[in-house]
Amino acid sequence: MSTIAQDPKGYYAILGLPPGADLDAIKAAYRTRVKAAHPDRNGAADAREEFQRIVEAYAVLKDVVARAEYDLTGAACLDGGEDIAPTAPFACCGCGKVTAQPRYVIFHQVKSWLVWAKTARVEGIFCRDCADRAAAKASTASWAFGWWSPPGLLLTPWALVVNLLGGTRPRPVNARVLIRQARAFLARGETDLAHAVADQAQRYATFPEHRRQVADLLAETAPGTGRFKDRWGVIGGSFVAQLLPLAALPATVAVFALIWLKPWDEPIRTAAGIGVQAATVGEMRHAALDALKVRQDAHEGSPVLALLDRFAAVQVVETADSPEWTRVRTAAGVIGYVPTRALYGGSGDRLRREWCAENPGTLPQAGEVLMRRGSGDNRIMIHNDGRRDAVVKLKTPRGTTVVTYFIPATYHIGVGGVPEGTYRIEFAVGSRYSRACGLFVDDMEAAQMPFTLTFHHLSPVKSAALAALPEITLITAPGDPRQPLPIASDRFLGDE
Repeated sequence: MSTIAQDPKGYYAILGLPPGADLDAIKAAYRTRVKAAHPDRNGAADAREEFQRIVEAYAVLKDVVARAEYDLTGAACLDGGEDIAPTAPFACCGCGKVTAQPRYVIFHQVKSWLVWAKTARVEGIFCRDCADRAAAKASTASWAFGWWSPPGLLLTPWALVVNLLGGTRPRPVNARVLIRQARAFLARGETDLAHAVADQAQRYATFPEHRRQVADLLAETAPGTGRFKDRWGVIGGSFVAQLLPLAALPATVAVFALIWLKPWDEPIRTAAGIGVQAATVGEMRHAALDALKVRQDAHEGSPVLALLDRFAAVQVVETADSPEWTRVRTAAGVIGYVPTRALYGGSGDRLRREWCAENPGTLPQAGEVLMRRGSGDNRIMIHNDGRRDAVVKLKTPRGTTVVTYFIPATYHIGVGGVPEGTYRIEFAVGSRYSRACGLFVDDMEAAQMPFTLTFHHLSPVKSAALAALPEITLITAPGDPRQPLPIASDRFLGDE
């Protein structure tokens, strides 16, 4: 609110505040000071006097009109029943200009901190233009910071709607503000303004005393010849500025819902729970079942031409006479018939990730052998210094996986059972390993070591002399010549 540089009665000083402090600061300072100065707690000789001064200061400063009068004149506020005219009219707390249409308005602001939210009030005796700016500022802050907690999801829409509708305007307080403003104009001889302001005060005068004062003011003044337009009764530019993001909220929610749900990728669901869509020639589909049989003709009992792994991609060649069957071409070039309801539509990678996430199985143990095609007496040491679990594969030069190990994050494990031969080392790191799919559901990355390991038969004498185990370090320092080379996940998962 508009303030003077002085604090003649020391009301702000006794609370430890600068002149013009807002109501929240006044309440907080009063709670602190009144506890410290209470005679039951403070044994000082002047404790009782200080306590009474704090109560007196708070009685004036907590009241909106009393505080505004004190800030403007440095004197105690006129009592509601007195007829003494004030010396000057109130000015807008935003721009400092005297306004014929002042209103005490409260705007609400919400800020969130993940799990909790805090509401604040932007209040004052405003002119209409400054009230619009204060509303827009409070709403903008709520839009930016109010949504990020569960309580904020409820409080923010409430604050935005209240600000949009012009804020909270307490009727008794506004009646007092307008009656006091009308008296100030009457004391200055501006009877037409005094009459117009008193006329506006009628809308807020709910108490009998306020209605009596308004009636007296209207009787003492005469209406002006010019038309006095009520600026608070029309929609301002702030309304449109606040309404635009509020109107855009449903559209924003709809866009995020579409991005999240991706309905264009969703297959049609049947009672059996398998995705089914009408197949079109040339379309890519994905096997919905493990060991899906590709048959020579479109009926059960026909010879099986090939078996498909779950999620294997096939291309639709033509649709059969029966909608229950579809003719497809596999990645190996085999052409045959499969049941239409055994094919996924949409994104195969997304469906695969979803299925793998729903069927993770138990988490492997440290050093567990996930798959083995051969066995031997050789051992290696594997170091995983990273923060993600790893799966390490030893593959032949042609890409056939011989043995696969699970190495948890931060583990250093010696593993055995490696048969003789030359192997390239491929590994993948990630989170949430799925046994059913043999991959990491989250953040999977694959790489290959830039060297091979060769194991061959040694005599017992030479074997005893070579006591040190070959070592593989999955996470190396930048610039290390043994830095792993990134590879595609499909290559890691593939097995020639």
